[in-house]
Amino acid sequence: MPLLRIYLDVASLTPAAFTSMLSLLPTETHSRIERYHFPTDRHLALGSALLQRWIICTHYASYCTLSSAPLQTDPASGRPSHAATGPFRNTFGIDDYNITHHKSPPEERCIVALSALSSATPERKRRVGVDIVPTCHRSDGSDFVVTFCGDGGAAGVFTPLEIDTIMAHGSVRERVRCLYLFWALKEAYAKAIGVGVVMDLTRIEFRGVRIFEGQRWRGAEIWVDGVAESGKWYLEVSFMRGILGEGDGFYLAICCEKEGLTDKDLEGEWREMGLVEDIVKPWGGAHKGGFTCSRVQTFSPRSQAFLHEVNPESLVYESRVT
Repeated sequence: MPLLRIYLDVASLTPAAFTSMLSLLPTETHSRIERYHFPTDRHLALGSALLQRWIICTHYASYCTLSSAPLQTDPASGRPSHAATGPFRNTFGIDDYNITHHKSPPEERCIVALSALSSATPERKRRVGVDIVPTCHRSDGSDFVVTFCGDGGAAGVFTPLEIDTIMAHGSVRERVRCLYLFWALKEAYAKAIGVGVVMDLTRIEFRGVRIFEGQRWRGAEIWVDGVAESGKWYLEVSFMRGILGEGDGFYLAICCEKEGLTDKDLEGEWREMGLVEDIVKPWGGAHKGGFTCSRVQTFSPRSQAFLHEVNPESLVYESRVT
């Protein structure tokens, strides 16, 4: 039952490309994307909409264009989901997905990331949450750490044990990095259960957390209301290198239910999708906004590799882009 990890970098999106790609989406979604004042926020909202529709189109044969993908939002939590039905493209449908993004400073990568659980019998009961955070603060980070860890945790985000873990680091830089790591884990869990950060985050405690070297770490233990929950939830944090700052970048945290996960799922990598070659051209519809698109789904080598990872026995799609 694959655990999927995909992301977009929208940092290079131009105003003209934004307008063209927005036209590929249903008209009623435009105001929700264009309501943001800053272009970067609009680009992130567009990337989120495109990536969510892409995951549906690549799994359900009934939806051949981005505009046809049936997305919906839980009115209580605001959590995104889908109402897709019908035959699967590659024997797997989507149980659940979650999406996250981070607004970066100029010249840095601007990431929209999506994680999904797929299976041959999607009953929409398995849950996944994902969150992205930077690994450093724009300032020196001293005030940032005090805000969340000072006054005995008065901010109401971290438990005393978590604060002790953060403050045990000798440098402000390491404290900021550890704080962000805790934050990503907490938000990924809160999003997986469908409440976001509106819940009392001190009810969730992560133990054994440490700054890690390398691309992925799985050592966190989760406790909720004092009860160990690690037997139920799978946790991972991946490091994605940024452009600015040596050794800095992003943490991508995933929290999902362990049921059905395989060793292959745990070893899967984050895959970058291209806005034009992987999403717009195969799924945008015919000749929208200056892009040459096709109603017949054609896939770049990168997209075909992703689909093959989802199910090696799936249909062999044509790998050209028209």
